Amino acid sequence: MRTWVHKIIEWYSSRKLKEKTTALFAVILCTYVLVIFAIYQFIIKANMDEYIYNANKDVLNSVEKNIMNSFSGGSTVSKWIMNSKEVLYFLNTDDVNKLGITYDALSVIYEFTIAEKALSSVYIFRNDGIYISINNGVTYLDKSMMDSAWHEEINRANGGYIIKINGGGAFRQISGKPVISLIRTIYDINSQKPVGIIVINYFDDILKSSYSEFDDTEKEFTVFDLQGNIIEGSEKLEKYSDEIREGNISCQVTAIDKNVFIKNIPNTPIVLAEKDYTSAFQFVAPRIIISIIVFILVTLFGFFILGLFIKFSITNPVESLVSSMREVKTGWLRRVSIKLPNDEIGELKNSYNTMLVEINRLIEELVEKEKAYQKAEMNALQEQIKPHFLYNTLETIALLALENPRDEVYDAIETLGKFYRKFLSKGQEEITLSDEVEIVKNYLKLQELRYGDIFHDIYDIDEKVKNVRIPRLILQPIVENALYHGIIPKGEEGDIYIKAKQKEDKLVITVKDTGIGASEERISEVLSKKSQSFGLKSTLDRISKYYSNKVSYKISSEVGYYFEVEIYIPLEELKYE
Repeated sequence: MRTWVHKIIEWYSSRKLKEKTTALFAVILCTYVLVIFAIYQFIIKANMDEYIYNANKDVLNSVEKNIMNSFSGGSTVSKWIMNSKEVLYFLNTDDVNKLGITYDALSVIYEFTIAEKALSSVYIFRNDGIYISINNGVTYLDKSMMDSAWHEEINRANGGYIIKINGGGAFRQISGKPVISLIRTIYDINSQKPVGIIVINYFDDILKSSYSEFDDTEKEFTVFDLQGNIIEGSEKLEKYSDEIREGNISCQVTAIDKNVFIKNIPNTPIVLAEKDYTSAFQFVAPRIIISIIVFILVTLFGFFILGLFIKFSITNPVESLVSSMREVKTGWLRRVSIKLPNDEIGELKNSYNTMLVEINRLIEELVEKEKAYQKAEMNALQEQIKPHFLYNTLETIALLALENPRDEVYDAIETLGKFYRKFLSKGQEEITLSDEVEIVKNYLKLQELRYGDIFHDIYDIDEKVKNVRIPRLILQPIVENALYHGIIPKGEEGDIYIKAKQKEDKLVITVKDTGIGASEERISEVLSKKSQSFGLKSTLDRISKYYSNKVSYKISSEVGYYFEVEIYIPLEELKYE
């Protein structure tokens, strides 16, 4: 044991300070987690699970008792009715149509059931199929369901009652809600032979009232039949209907899920289900909570001691030096100016400062070279735009001169003039977004003269971003791409949407067309190929380089439906007019 402990101490002593700190943190955290887990698993959870089960077992047994009491009351009412001389006379007489016989029997039934608020209907059937009934709600009778098997099941009760949902299919309400049917055979008092059947149908409220005293924000109840259909209650427990349908139930309270309990009421097709939302902490004794709080405080104190250890184990000169040198991670290459002893740490500081001076010089040199390169490349791209667009525009005007009146040619030339006034912008490298949109409008007006109504241009420019300054001629090439590679190849009318809005900390510019679209393979091909011609790829590269690669873009498309380009420019990179 001593050798083992000695080896651990020796290993710990030989580690670097960072490794020592990591190991100490790991030991404390592991101890903390293990103790908390042990307290929860072996004290809290064990007691909680047992308590929850017993509490909900008592609740479901109480609900069952309430339901059976309701059925017992219904059984008593049925006995009063079937033993009355008026009902027995109706069942035994051969002259059932005689005036007053049916009325007297119905009067007795009404008298015995007037206080039953949950009662839906009462039916008395003679052996020859003739019946009388009273209804509190609209109840339909389907006598075809009252076959020999239906009668045999009732007769097997030997005078007792059976419970069925919707009378085994013989009854239904117009509302679609189920009725709970109490059914029994009526025997003649003298001959003890069966002379008829009594059916008392109850609304589903009789079930709801049985658990209403327990139904609160912490509990939910659902009553199922043996086929897993909901009779009454919350639909949130419907997912457990498969358990019932598969017969995974018993007359004992069973937990089928976390805090979900189920029970079949004996000799009935009724299954009770309950979900308990009670918080676990309600079952934890105050002394246990106090113990946990004390343990947490002790743990926090341990972490505090650990912080002191880290602070005083690292010498102040080293800590100050590391703090100053850490600024390099943010890209701020500033020399360390703290006062340090004239020893190895001081020499390290001097060497570090000398290195930073040289690095700053090299970075400045590289930045100047990169700026010069980007400016030359940008100028080349813009020079490439001018003849490209001018050629296409003059070709359009030439066609107009051959096919259209002079007024239209004049309008086209005037539009071209407006375009170039905006485009040249007195030699400015940047123009406002509204001027850039005006360039696009003039461009599409020229194209509309050539292609007619094959496209419609739609603009949605947020007022807040109209005066933002952007590189000139970045929208027109993308719009041209939408026209020539989206709308025109489709051969039918389409729309070109130009949108600009502020979204969080970015300016979002969107160009979308309802043309032929493009597959993912085609998009990848366009974005990856290196071509000297000006187009979508060149424009996106130009924007990215202009903003030092801080711009992002997104291309989405569906073949045959649309093609959309979204450009995201950080607001911090933009200027306002």
